[in-house]
Amino acid sequence: MFEVSRRDLVLAGLGAGLVFGVKGPVSFIGAAHAQRAANSLKYKVGDIEVFSLHEGEVERVVDAAYVKNVAVEDVKKALAASGIGPDKFANPFTPTAIRSGGKVVLFDAGFGANGAPTVGKMADNMKAAGLDPTTVATVVISHFHPDHISGLWIKETSEQVYPNAQILMPEVEYKFWTDPALVEKVPEANRPFVRRIQSTFPTWKNITQYNDGAEVAPGVRAIATPGHTVGHTSFLVASGGQQLFIQSDVTGIHQLFVRNPGWFSMFDADGPKAEATRRAFFDRVIAEKGMIAGYHFGFPNVGTLSKDGSGYAFEAVKA
Repeated sequence: MFEVSRRDLVLAGLGAGLVFGVKGPVSFIGAAHAQRAANSLKYKVGDIEVFSLHEGEVERVVDAAYVKNVAVEDVKKALAASGIGPDKFANPFTPTAIRSGGKVVLFDAGFGANGAPTVGKMADNMKAAGLDPTTVATVVISHFHPDHISGLWIKETSEQVYPNAQILMPEVEYKFWTDPALVEKVPEANRPFVRRIQSTFPTWKNITQYNDGAEVAPGVRAIATPGHTVGHTSFLVASGGQQLFIQSDVTGIHQLFVRNPGWFSMFDADGPKAEATRRAFFDRVIAEKGMIAGYHFGFPNVGTLSKDGSGYAFEAVKA
């Protein structure tokens, strides 16, 4: 059963001094939608409708490889202190979509039908939020990890899920992954995925590459945030004096990597660069009093950041 809250989600004190200098609270205008089996959250940034769309989750075992520069015992202590883990936890995936000027723009495609049985829920959650997946006009990709691009392919084929959409990909990321020499540089287990990228993306006529600072949709600018991958990108949604930073994978789960920005995830290609990027990015979010949405922040995946000692703290909105 659909549960609909008719109250606005008002986050007092967050709006002062935003891009256009508007003062006052940030209000998430309209209904917040939640469904127990299929989660979605709808809110507004100025005139732009925003949707958090839960894709699902997978179980992550906490071992010595998970955080590359910290003892596993310290990682488990941090998880336990946050009320999750400590030996394993559910790693969540929550893409963001917007509706601007009547067009639907999706940021990252999730696993789609190419993942575990516990993922691939985004299409249903789009429908629950009032979005028709077949009407997606643009898919903006942040980087080429499987949980962000596998949903571009129909299950076990090379056919497109969004053949009528414009697909935007970071130029730096695209060139890295489509370099033929990359196949022999990655572990054997990862080569089929790289080959799939190289055999499909260069043949798709609806792919456009973009660079740092590009306007990828009305009111949305790309922000280069390298480190997690070579061309990893985040996004700034700005409208009516309000700002939302879509951080993509600047960090993984906030309980570990927002709170401890110096910890290097096993998925960070360049740990030191990833740390420098997230500290600069998070400092900007706080300085500009913006909201932030994280792909692996759970549900709801949007909220605020604050400084917390040598790290940061994420506080989700109350839906």
